[in-house]
Amino acid sequence: MELVKVLDLSTEWSKGTKMEKMELLRFLRTSAMPSSIRICRNLEYLFMDTMKKGELPNLIFKMVKLRRVHFKGKVSWREREIIDDSFQINNLEAFSTFLIKDENDMKILRCSPFLRILKCKFVSVGNSANPNYYPTLNFLNHLEFLSIISNLINLPLNLRKLTLTKLKLNSIEMKMIGELHKLKVLKLESASIEDNEWNPNEGEFQLLRFLKLHNMGVELNVSSDHFPRLEQLVLRRFRTAIPSSLGDIPTLVKIEVKWCTNEVEESALKILEEQQDNGNGLLKVKIVGLNKLVTLMAQFLAWSNLFINPPETNYSWHFGSSPISYSEK
Repeated sequence: MELVKVLDLSTEWSKGTKMEKMELLRFLRTSAMPSSIRICRNLEYLFMDTMKKGELPNLIFKMVKLRRVHFKGKVSWREREIIDDSFQINNLEAFSTFLIKDENDMKILRCSPFLRILKCKFVSVGNSANPNYYPTLNFLNHLEFLSIISNLINLPLNLRKLTLTKLKLNSIEMKMIGELHKLKVLKLESASIEDNEWNPNEGEFQLLRFLKLHNMGVELNVSSDHFPRLEQLVLRRFRTAIPSSLGDIPTLVKIEVKWCTNEVEESALKILEEQQDNGNGLLKVKIVGLNKLVTLMAQFLAWSNLFINPPETNYSWHFGSSPISYSEK
């Protein structure tokens, strides 16, 4: 066992496995933090395969070769009051999902200047002196992929992928997001925007390639000028129509609609029809839902009775709950 470099302790058969001599271990997957992890001096990837809230001991941040820490659930720092000279700069590059409660937790991130990927949730970070205070992450100069739950903060300028969940966004915050000059992927999930309207400004989202809006009902007051390089638009449980002007984006090749309202589905098909009339054969529309089931079944039976293959189209309907696969560039 001394030569083991990859170990999975999350399965039934692995229970009782001893780690005392595994000094060469590089990857560890486990459902509970082993007390013997301190001897894993060469560990690079720690994957906690549990949805239970976990706690990280100080020694994790002193493991000089550790690059990635991932919790399926959420994790907080156990010895939150202990910050001394031994708590040094670490080499973490990816960390999720970290619960940030106050300035003590922020010290963890300040000791992680090489982070490229971070998923975090801010919990009661306000204080009695300033209950509206929220910390900043703009000191993380290497951060490229960020996922935030609950509250928006000042964002690092080098972000390429941003996911925001359960946030209430005002026009100033949307402007801050739009001015991230390297942003290519944006996901807004169960979020709301001030006045239920998204009004991008000229010059924003210049490099955005992928946009996902999930469980939202915001009015999109946008045009092709606002997302000049958008390639994919993904809507999940979206409730307002897609403006036809989005179809004029020359780089747009795919619109995916899943479990949205009739209004959204119809607007997607209208965009497709308009683009085909204009000679654009590149745009594809994919819809997952039940709204057109009866009509499509009737069409299918008609085609079957006539022994005619259905004509080729640039849209497809899907029924059921199988996930949609898509690329995030």
